[in-house]
This record gives sequence, structure tokens and C-alpha cells, in this order.
Amino acid sequence: MSEWREVTLGELVAESRGSIKTGPFGTTLKAAEYSSAGVPVVSVGEIGDGALRIKESTPRVGTVVTERLPEYLLRTGDIVLGRKGAVDRSATVRHAEDGYFQGSDALRIRFGSAVDWRFVAYQMRTRTSREWLVRHASGSTLLSMNQATLARLPISIPELAEQQAIAGVLGALDDKIEANRKLAATADALADALVQQAARDSWARLDEVAVITMGTSPKGEFLNEEGEGLPFFQGIRDFGLRYPSRRVYATATPRVADSGDVLLSVRAPVGTLNLAPEPLCIGRGVAALRPLDGRPYLLFHLLRAIPEVWSRYNADGTVFGSINRKQLAGLEVPALAESSATAIETELQSVERRLEIAIREADTLATLRDALLPKLMSGQLRVEDAAALV
Repeated sequence: MSEWREVTLGELVAESRGSIKTGPFGTTLKAAEYSSAGVPVVSVGEIGDGALRIKESTPRVGTVVTERLPEYLLRTGDIVLGRKGAVDRSATVRHAEDGYFQGSDALRIRFGSAVDWRFVAYQMRTRTSREWLVRHASGSTLLSMNQATLARLPISIPELAEQQAIAGVLGALDDKIEANRKLAATADALADALVQQAARDSWARLDEVAVITMGTSPKGEFLNEEGEGLPFFQGIRDFGLRYPSRRVYATATPRVADSGDVLLSVRAPVGTLNLAPEPLCIGRGVAALRPLDGRPYLLFHLLRAIPEVWSRYNADGTVFGSINRKQLAGLEVPALAESSATAIETELQSVERRLEIAIREADTLATLRDALLPKLMSGQLRVEDAAALV
């Protein structure tokens, strides 16, 4: 194992002849220059934990802007983080994202060949680095980060060969996690397609096809993050592609969803859906729907097939959208003939099983990666031992 040394991010950037750059300010890029076509503009909202999150709402810029401001084009291996808000969250630019545009609320780090950018990116995702960034950011209500502060971030780094080896182990896990998530997304799209192809010439009230349980939140004294009681979900914060992730638990459970119930957000954004993988406690932002015909997958996808219905409730309200029990009960949802419903539910069960396997494997690998990350980044765990575990 090579010797590790302590440097700052700024020193490491200078040694490798790289750079730290803030996105375009003020009149450099005008709001009128954003468009619905072109390359995505990466700002705080597009920066996830380790990867970029490009959404339909992400603004874009065309070639007129990119040719005028080429210095703000992101390149493969760049590390980007938010300049405001979630300043501890960082993401790397992958090959397919080369040429995206750096937004005004983003900071960009670029290294030369003397440093493995993947290693530094992983170190910036450790709890130690993230806590340092939050601690040293300015602002009491909205955190703010600048180049000078970012350059002072402490970095522990070994020789280049070991940087590459460590990044290779963690990268292999991330590659498999990404492959599983793509597989899950493909299965998700296939399941939606199976339902959307079915006839939609018949409709029924939601209370005619499902038992509706509106959530009620227990008092704060009954909530904990130590795993005591049932998993508790106040809203969609912990919703995933199909199942919510445990974070908060409740020892008093006024309203409970059973395993297999469809979970529906009843506060903005109204209409977000998950499935209950186990009995869990639901708060006032969630409703549990139990299909009367025993076909949870079909109900789940039929409700996903009517985004125009949910959008009406998201537009209502003075502060945020919501839907109450009476409105939910009277909601018109697609209904299928018994013969079609039985056949589609059978197909959905097969697709959903593949999707669940992919999700659970990705979650297991992510847990392993997160356990290895701090130990590898501090030199506590040898690369060979980590590789054997993987």
C-alpha cells in the first residue's frame, strides 16, 4: 500500500494543472437564451449523489450559446456540485454527458492526468467531505459555496496507481448498480405499456375498485430513526421506483397499509405512486389503496396511466396541490374487462418480479459500496480485500 498524503482540493487541482470554475453569472447568460432544445444546463437541481439527474424541466441551450461560451461546456470526468443549497452533493460527468452546459448555480472541478478524477469524486461523496462542505459554506438559511472555500477542502490521497485501483473497485459496483437500475427502468416501461395497450373505454369510481385508507400522522414523540416499530411514510420523500426506503419508524400507528397496497401521494405532487413491500404506517400525505379484485399491479399501473387526472389536483390549492378522501373516492379510473384484467395481471406479475430482483440487487450493491467507501478512502481497507468482498 502506497503512502497517503494530506492536501487541499485546490493544491491537487494546481498540481494536476486542472481548474475550478464557477458557472456564468448575470448577463453572461440571459434567461431568454434558455430553450427547450439543445444541451442540458446543469445547475443545483440536476446534481444528484454521484450522477447527474436530467429532467424534462431541465433548461437547455443551443449552439449559439455553446459556441459563444465554450469555457462552460462540461467534459467527461468533470466533478460538479451546487453553488447554493445542497452544497455537499456532487456528481461526475459521464461520457454520454460530455458537452452539457454548466449553469450559473454550479461549480465545476477538472483535473489533469496526474490525478484519477474518479478517486476524488468518491472521496467527495464520503460523510467526512460532505460534512466539511456544509460546515464551511456561508449563509444561515440558504447555504452558499464559492471557489475559494471549495479549494480548501481537505483531500487524503495515495499514489496514482492506488487511486486508480480504489476507483476501479468502487466503479465496478456503480456500473453494476447502474445496469440494474436501467434494467428496472426498462421493466417499468414494459409494465406501463402492457396496461396502456389495453382498452380504456370503460371507467369506474376508485371506491368501487379499491378500499381507501387515508393516512394520519402519529405524534412526533412516537417517531424514531432507530428501527423501532413500523416503517413510517409522511409523504414521497422516501419513495423509490417501486418501493419506499425505510428511514423513519413509528411505535404508534394510527393508519397502516398492508403489504401489496398501492401507496398514493395525496399532497403535492398528487398522484405519485409506490407499492407497500410490508405493513407500514402512513402519514397524512399518503393514502393506501387495496384493490378489491386482488390485482395490485394492475391497479398501480392503471393509476399511473392517468397523469392528466392528477395534474388537475396539483394545479389546485393556494400553497400546494392536494386531494381529499371524497375527491379520491369519486375519482374516475380506467376499468378493464375481467378476462383482460386477469391476463394482464399475470403478465405484470412476471415483469414486476424481474423489476423487484433488479431493484433489490442494486440496493444491496449500493449498501456494500457505501460501507466500503469510507474505509477505502481513508486507507483502512486494502484494495485487494475490498475486491474480494465485491
